[in-house]
Amino acid sequence: MTSIALEELRRAYDLEEDPKVKERIRLISGIMEGHSAIEVAKIMMVSESKVNYWRRRFREEGLEGLRDRPRSGRPPKLKRWRMERIRRIVEAKQYWMATEVKRLIRDKAGVEYSLTHVMRLLHSWGFSRRKLGKRHVKAASERQVRRFKKS
Repeated sequence: MTSIALEELRRAYDLEEDPKVKERIRLISGIMEGHSAIEVAKIMMVSESKVNYWRRRFREEGLEGLRDRPRSGRPPKLKRWRMERIRRIVEAKQYWMATEVKRLIRDKAGVEYSLTHVMRLLHSWGFSRRKLGKRHVKAASERQVRRFKKS
């Protein structure tokens, strides 16, 4: 194993916020306390191969080896600066429909996103989904409501 003592591992467990990493630290702690991989697997209710995998990663890389590695994925269709410009345009207006934002992205950047992806983008930018309700024909206007509230 690495030169990390059991006490250091416990301190790292207390400071860690990621639940996956905390579980992995507990796996390694069990091994360092003298339990076999089979025993640790039974205690933690995981497979023995999982215990062995994280033990090897810990031996080779230390505590950092218990963290998730960056995963590859499809590169974004738009550069970050261009998406930031579109976001500023969207934030400047008070009300948008997802279909309008989709059209804006297509017109400004020449990229076609699905409506679902546009809604994900809007959510990541801090916008919430809001459905407009039907208004009764005889409902008071905004002006009438304000005047009523003042008096």
